[in-house]
Amino acid sequence: MSIPIPAEDPRHVPNRAVVDTSAITHNTRVIVDSLREHTALMAVVKADGYGHGMLSAARAAVAGGATWLGVAHPASALALSRAGIEVPIFSWLYEPRTAAEILPAVVAEGVEISVGSLAMLKMVADAARQADRRARVHVKIDTGMGRNGALPAKLAAIGSAAREDEFIRLSGAWTHLSAADDPEDPMTDQQVEIFDSACEALEEEAGPIPLQHLANTAATLTRRDLHRDIVRPGIGLYGYPPVATDLDLRPALTLTSRLALVKDVPAGQTVGYGHRFTTPAPTRLGLVPIGYADGLPRAASGGVSVLVRSDDGDHRAQQVGRISMDQIVVDLGSESRARAGDEVVLFGAAQALAPLDDDASEVAVTPQFVASAQTEGEPELEQEPAQQPDAAADADSPMEPRDDEEPAPELEPESTGTSDEAPSAPALADLDAAEPTLPDDHPGVPTADDWATAAGTIPYEILTSVSNRVPREQR
Repeated sequence: MSIPIPAEDPRHVPNRAVVDTSAITHNTRVIVDSLREHTALMAVVKADGYGHGMLSAARAAVAGGATWLGVAHPASALALSRAGIEVPIFSWLYEPRTAAEILPAVVAEGVEISVGSLAMLKMVADAARQADRRARVHVKIDTGMGRNGALPAKLAAIGSAAREDEFIRLSGAWTHLSAADDPEDPMTDQQVEIFDSACEALEEEAGPIPLQHLANTAATLTRRDLHRDIVRPGIGLYGYPPVATDLDLRPALTLTSRLALVKDVPAGQTVGYGHRFTTPAPTRLGLVPIGYADGLPRAASGGVSVLVRSDDGDHRAQQVGRISMDQIVVDLGSESRARAGDEVVLFGAAQALAPLDDDASEVAVTPQFVASAQTEGEPELEQEPAQQPDAAADADSPMEPRDDEEPAPELEPESTGTSDEAPSAPALADLDAAEPTLPDDHPGVPTADDWATAAGTIPYEILTSVSNRVPREQR
């Protein structure tokens, strides 16, 4: 007889990934307001909403004016659809086995699907026949990225096959820009030229293309001429624009922990594996129970600081030694008054800083995992609906578009559910009123950009690497 072992109870884990959904709503609205007239915004919520929680990020983006949602995997699209988020959903990454298993249900839900080859088009057409519903497809054109998508020479065959199949409706064409985060790189203009020429050739074979889209966050912020029918911002919605911008974009994820141990050490004390750091003078060290198994990049060892929140205020402390699997050490300084139990902010945003006496019991914990079995008398935790939609969510499938009409590029945001499904997003005026004001002498809050610089990577990787071991909270 096997005995199920419960997963960790998030109430007893000191680490937290605190998601400020109002920041996602705010960022979406700011970007929407910057778009050309008649351009719709597709909020990209792939990779579990860049580590912020796919469903909560999607709802927050729709509240901010997003009229499309984009995810890589069809399973994610199905979860969004069955959660009752009633805007068009677009999905683009699948392989034959997964396609055979899930695409019929995805087509039945009205999700719009990318095809980048004749083989992919056939997968979608077969799924549409099983679902007995015409599939809406967007042809992915490889204009130089070299990943998914058909090379221009292959488009005539795809267009012909799409035109002849009664279960396929060509809804759009799209591409992905490989260097839009460098506005001086001529590759972007080259890709646009290839895309426009390819679209003309595709239209000659398959008829009009209702929707064209190619702008990611970087192109959305720097190239208004590329807004076209839809833009697809991702990382910008979460507060980390990949290019310089005047837009007020606020980080939405704050990673926190607490000091587990504080101790005084003499000069000459080595710290961590490989004794890469030695204290130059007597100091006070703090132990933080979070490490690379929780998503901190080991490559950032010794290159970042954290914010320690003590009774005498907020102070930056340098991380020293190598980052370990489940712990890091920080140099608090010889005069520090920090104590075990004090909050540590690994990275985040000023608006996420709660008062030190904040009652944590008032914050909703939404762990990525729950106990598979609970001990007797222990309250059962609520599971994030992205992993297991409940019956009510299944019943609220999105409104299906008619086969005889094209989707409008701009849609009014629709209701994202009752108060039982998700908290409503605050009004934009409330968001602006909640903008934090830090004292002039405040040391500032570390950001995912800081960690990315130290690790030699990008903030995308920092945000999406925060482990499912770390419970999510929404504030």
